[in-house]
Amino acid sequence: MQPDEQINLFATDEEQAARYLHVVHNGVVKDSTPKELFDATRFSRLRVVSFVASPKFVFTMTKEFDEVHMVFGIEDGHVAGAFTAGLQSIVAIDERIQLVQSLPETIQERIKTEKYQIRYSKRNDPIHSKIYLLDGKEDTRVMIGSANFTEQAFTERKQYEELIVMDNNPLFDIYQSRFNEIYSETVDFVPEAFKRTLLGEKINIADSEQLTEVLKEEIYSGKFAAEFTQAQMEELNEAAQKTHSQKETVEQVKQIIEIVTRLDKKTGNRILLPKAQLEKKTQSIKSKLSRLNKKTEEVDTRVFVEYNESNHMLYKKSDEETMFLFSNRATPEEIKNQLLLIHQFIDAYNTFTIQSSNKTQMRIFEAILYTFMSSHMWKVRDHFVQEEGRGSVRRNIPLFLVLAGRTSSGKTSALEFLNLLIGNSNSYLSYEQISKKNMIVDLFYTSNVSPVVVDEVDSKFFTSTAADKGERLIKDVTNNLEGKHPVFICTTNTTNFEATAQVVSRIYYLQIDNTFDKQKQAASSKLLGDTMSKVNSTLYQDFTLRLSERIQYDEEFYSPDDYLKVAREIFRDYHTECNLEIPKWFSEHRFDDYNERGKKIWRELFISNRDAFDVRNDNTIYVRTEVLGKKTKREREEINNYLPTESILEDNTVLILDKKIFMDFIGEKPLSGFWRRWVGR
Repeated sequence: MQPDEQINLFATDEEQAARYLHVVHNGVVKDSTPKELFDATRFSRLRVVSFVASPKFVFTMTKEFDEVHMVFGIEDGHVAGAFTAGLQSIVAIDERIQLVQSLPETIQERIKTEKYQIRYSKRNDPIHSKIYLLDGKEDTRVMIGSANFTEQAFTERKQYEELIVMDNNPLFDIYQSRFNEIYSETVDFVPEAFKRTLLGEKINIADSEQLTEVLKEEIYSGKFAAEFTQAQMEELNEAAQKTHSQKETVEQVKQIIEIVTRLDKKTGNRILLPKAQLEKKTQSIKSKLSRLNKKTEEVDTRVFVEYNESNHMLYKKSDEETMFLFSNRATPEEIKNQLLLIHQFIDAYNTFTIQSSNKTQMRIFEAILYTFMSSHMWKVRDHFVQEEGRGSVRRNIPLFLVLAGRTSSGKTSALEFLNLLIGNSNSYLSYEQISKKNMIVDLFYTSNVSPVVVDEVDSKFFTSTAADKGERLIKDVTNNLEGKHPVFICTTNTTNFEATAQVVSRIYYLQIDNTFDKQKQAASSKLLGDTMSKVNSTLYQDFTLRLSERIQYDEEFYSPDDYLKVAREIFRDYHTECNLEIPKWFSEHRFDDYNERGKKIWRELFISNRDAFDVRNDNTIYVRTEVLGKKTKREREEINNYLPTESILEDNTVLILDKKIFMDFIGEKPLSGFWRRWVGR
């Protein structure tokens, strides 16, 4: 600049005439268009290394070359770290497939024949190099500098870039060797399984089974790094705390890494599982690749609640991009006020009901304990697996809380109260809203740990043979669901409820069987309404904070024998702090209501229909089910479901039971031989 020259700080771009892309072509500064730089009439092959790329610009600039090989760090638009972004590219199989399927058939054909390649680092290491190699029959060109393969860099979009261009220069061979060196550490962006189907039948990107098979093949072929360092896993954790729009995707990546690897205790790194073990994880991988469908999103009224693994506290979504800390300390006065409201609500199940018993009250309190643990239940399950070293123990921590009751038992009021206690101001869901295909499955496969609360689940749901309902669904999610996920809290009708032993062992069934007195309906409705208008999430927020502190300080936060043990302890502490007596309905242990119901039913059948039970000398009992009025196969299955499985010796065409187990089950003592001969049993 000459001494008399001045810079106008307020000049327009045209007035200032800045050259953003500074091209030095064979030693001469030159204004060049992208078409001139990437001249497909002079060069037939293009090779590229770039940190980022914008897809539209890439395909515009490369479509006329005969052969194209490109290596990218991350796609333009990622703001997470390069390691995280690389993993996102691997896991986002549906997005990769969708991108390729949208390309012209001419490019798809070239991809199939390896004439058009897009690759990225298989070690998930960042690639910051910018190298462009062009060659034809006679000429070569090498371009290096700061410019990424993006429209922003090459079209004067107010971004200063440097580009050195050299034609037929010895540097071409040097950078060709460098390209080959980087290329050898990369993998194909297009899944091999998909490449084989190009121009044929399209892969359904909504089908998680197809996506799972593609991902497994990529893991087997080495596209996944064999080992992930502690620093890389920490980057994933940090990326998961970014805005909500990224949180879901990064969380999905993190959970898949945890599924397909194991922790090496010597190095502290995570290493890839052997193929045989990986095959056993197919269902878990499938669950993490599932995406919430649009119909499910429309009916899911839950506020998004995020479990932060760094401090084990809950964060709640206030808008699309903002999360606020939900786990908070309550004042002694707030704790006492909310605790008294809980007392008031539970007491109504004795004051206004037909029977004077605290049995139902205890079940309502038990449901409150489960609901307060709900957002941490996934953590209980994962921790239990780690402690035991066996994935099979996950099934011992149920994901389903079922409140079963007759009409006017107050089960729906209880559900509404539970919903308000955890701060969900939106109404609970009705079963009709989520009964369509795969909707319940979708709700489980999200990282929103707020429980799914559903009223009046059809009793047929629990015996359905459909893949997305009944035994298959309950076994699938209870056995295989890993990482963050919600629980399912629902009501159903007691009268028609039944379930197989496989289902019963995987749900927490609480029977609410004390009906409200219709003559006291006005008073009970007023009290319940007043109580629910005052209750809020203050106590739940304090509870989750106390629970998080136990986890942070490596203290007990559940017991394998009673996953609600610590919840009981915290509520006992609340009563002590507030100088309140422990109420008679304070439950000290879990209940086994379905088993108790079965005992009652079979004991009554045995006492009332002794002729139907043939007690034999070989310590078996032959049951004439037709005498019990169970003539059809369906009727026999219904009643058999209430028996302990270990008591059944045969139940195909006849029912034969183990005498000792059955008698112990119903609480009857076998008769002596003398009396058996007299009464014929």
